[in-house]
Amino acid sequence: MKLSLRLALAATAAIVVAVMPCFAQRSNADPARILSFEGNAGWINSAPLTAADLQGKVVLVDFWEYTCLNCLRTLPYLREWYKRYHQYGFVIVGVHSPEFNFSGESANVASAAKRLDVTWPVVLDDHMTVWKRYGNDVWPHEYLFDRSGNLVDSVAGEGRYPQTEAKIQELLRAGGQKLALPPVMALLPQDSYDKPGAVCYPQTAEILVGHAPILNASGMNDPAQDTSYAYHVSDPKDGGLYLQGYWHLSKEAAVSGESGGFLALKYHAIQVTAVLRPEGHGTVRVDVMQDGKPIAREDAGKDLAYDASGKSYVNVDAARSYDLLMNARFGEHELRLYPQGYGLGIYDFDFESCEIPKSG
Repeated sequence: MKLSLRLALAATAAIVVAVMPCFAQRSNADPARILSFEGNAGWINSAPLTAADLQGKVVLVDFWEYTCLNCLRTLPYLREWYKRYHQYGFVIVGVHSPEFNFSGESANVASAAKRLDVTWPVVLDDHMTVWKRYGNDVWPHEYLFDRSGNLVDSVAGEGRYPQTEAKIQELLRAGGQKLALPPVMALLPQDSYDKPGAVCYPQTAEILVGHAPILNASGMNDPAQDTSYAYHVSDPKDGGLYLQGYWHLSKEAAVSGESGGFLALKYHAIQVTAVLRPEGHGTVRVDVMQDGKPIAREDAGKDLAYDASGKSYVNVDAARSYDLLMNARFGEHELRLYPQGYGLGIYDFDFESCEIPKSG
């Protein structure tokens, strides 16, 4: 689904809302100048930086969260820009403002940064202090500042990558510098929504499990401890969560008990990702089925695997976003997750539905 563009002119910036940012409560307007990173919980990949340290640099301040699907989709561009332009005075400062309790733990962020090849400075904004100071309202959000610290561009959500890179090049060349810069990076295949002829279908909205009701819960279900849920639903609601077997609910997740249970979700989309966490210290295998069958290989997300019997599954060995489905066609389906043991935490489901239709 593509958000309608919201264009607004400010004295120092063009403000654009791009595609499907992760939800957050709205706040104030964008800042006119680069602001302080004080009030943080530490830094990764760098000694602490101040606004004064960044004077004379072209700076991209990127608000992100390592479990956020939309943030993950921006990272290939950020990695390439940092590689191309850091030598010329371009700096990225990633502000990691967590959506979940576990994603605010510094060890988890450091591990994710290493796994995702995030090599630029990252400030840990555990209490959303920097987020509030900048008046931010979404993940991801990129603020681009010139060498004098003035805001020149602001992109909330995905998209506008060629335009942002062209602006970075313009700022690096400002003042008459003659730099041999490469052609602007082409859009990646995943970013169909930004290409001519793209079709973005309606999709199921993001589901934060800790804030969504379990639709087949009864008066016998105590959410604070493992109790048995029974799934006998002939017409499940799109975007509704249903449980079978023993589960308990936290403020952020549904956590599996030792049973042959499952979580069921009816949805309409192309791509489905889930934020999953092993609540203990081991790995939890989770069998994944769609419409009562193992996932067809042409519909598998990159984190899905298959055993010798042909069952589709994902091994949840870290608290992160798992890419479960990349359906060959848009459609409506029922997804089921079957934890093979105790302690699978299910925190979030997110969806994407843009493609360039195949001819013929």
